[in-house]
Amino acid sequence: MLATSFLSLASATGAMAAAIHTRNQFDASAYAADDIIERDFAIIGGGAAGTYAAVSLADQNHTFTLVEISDRLGGHTRTFHDPATGASVDFGVQIHLDVPIVQDFFTRLNSSLAAVELSSFGTPKYYDFTKQVALPNHTAGTMQSDYVTLLNKYPYVDDLVNLPDSVPSDLLLAWPEFAQKHNLSQGSTEAGLAWPATPGDPLSTTALAILNDGNHIELAEDEGGAVHNANNDNSQIYTNALAEFQPHILLNSSIVAAQRGLNRSSGVQLVASTPEGKKLIKAKQLILAMPPVLDNTKSFNLDTTENSILGKLSGKYYYGGVVNNTGLEEGIAYTNVGVDRPYNAASLPGVVEIAPSAYSGYQFYWYNTEVATTQEEVQAAAKSTIQWLQTQNNVTTSEPNFLDYQDFSPFHLSPPNEDVEDGWYTKMKGLQGHRNTWYISSLFVVGSTQVWNSTNILLPDIISAAQA
Repeated sequence: MLATSFLSLASATGAMAAAIHTRNQFDASAYAADDIIERDFAIIGGGAAGTYAAVSLADQNHTFTLVEISDRLGGHTRTFHDPATGASVDFGVQIHLDVPIVQDFFTRLNSSLAAVELSSFGTPKYYDFTKQVALPNHTAGTMQSDYVTLLNKYPYVDDLVNLPDSVPSDLLLAWPEFAQKHNLSQGSTEAGLAWPATPGDPLSTTALAILNDGNHIELAEDEGGAVHNANNDNSQIYTNALAEFQPHILLNSSIVAAQRGLNRSSGVQLVASTPEGKKLIKAKQLILAMPPVLDNTKSFNLDTTENSILGKLSGKYYYGGVVNNTGLEEGIAYTNVGVDRPYNAASLPGVVEIAPSAYSGYQFYWYNTEVATTQEEVQAAAKSTIQWLQTQNNVTTSEPNFLDYQDFSPFHLSPPNEDVEDGWYTKMKGLQGHRNTWYISSLFVVGSTQVWNSTNILLPDIISAAQA
């Protein structure tokens, strides 16, 4: 009995000490004056959404601090720069749609746009990388009008923020089942499975995910509306944003504790761990522009409602990199397909594609898998694939040189199907503004064009909350 009482007392004392320590982190007297930051907005995450929000808020005379865990802005926009040759290789975000919000953002950040033809990404040659079989006579499926008809039938799939509470059950079918039920043409069915940046096994991916990925903007880009940075450097807008707003951006930093008020006047307080030590951030509103999975939000003191919603969220695994000295033919997109799988869908895990860049000798690749994979494993698989392709194309055998790498996980966040049926997207939408917190990442949309547009739509509500 004595031992039990002692353990209970020790446990209670430890919990009390932890609580006191947490409270002390928000005591302004414990910080030097330069380590206390008071702003209108705290933005967590410096990808497409966070950077767009920061620039937009600054241009409307609002103050912000942006906290980014990595050493750069840009998120899934990743560009390799070779200082020796001047080559720039985009191996994350490739294109945008030529619409005003894209034009204005690039202009604002002193970055020029140029039209891009999808043919510039290479003439495809098809192989089953897993079974090491060439498919010289394979013809990829192409989108037909019946696919567009289906998109128009479900207009809310472009932006899932408007997904109805009662989600049509057909949209939660695996894509092949959905295609068969709706008598979709072979070309459209195959093309739906072949969006290059759809993570996971395409044969088990829901129709909702396929249509959300291959939305009207994606189709418009494919039909001639695509643009990219004129210097083949889509990251330039983020480099320029960092240069302009450097004093208000904390790189290599993360939030380790948070207090978020229940009313507008109480705002938020955040403790950021930075290379220069801890900083206390006081803001009127908090903008989460990072993937809000539980691993990323554990320091934000989530309440029961937030836990019940965000706890359902997960992403998939996707990786990419840049390589040279492959010996492979220039201008060819070496594309993975399944020799004996339905609709020739590629099997997992494996390299999705090895594509040419604008600079001779430099290629980029993407890797798709259903389980977390290390950089060494990804690059080993890419090397093995490249060396096998060398044998298939009668080129000089060479040792590939891996130049850059990016883990894009968690990619394409979503809840389980049963939670989609249970109105998860409506519940997530209802979290906007809860405890002075807003969510602007790619939860409801894919692609930077849509992320900027959805962020732009939500910003007036965020600003209004800060002024309440």
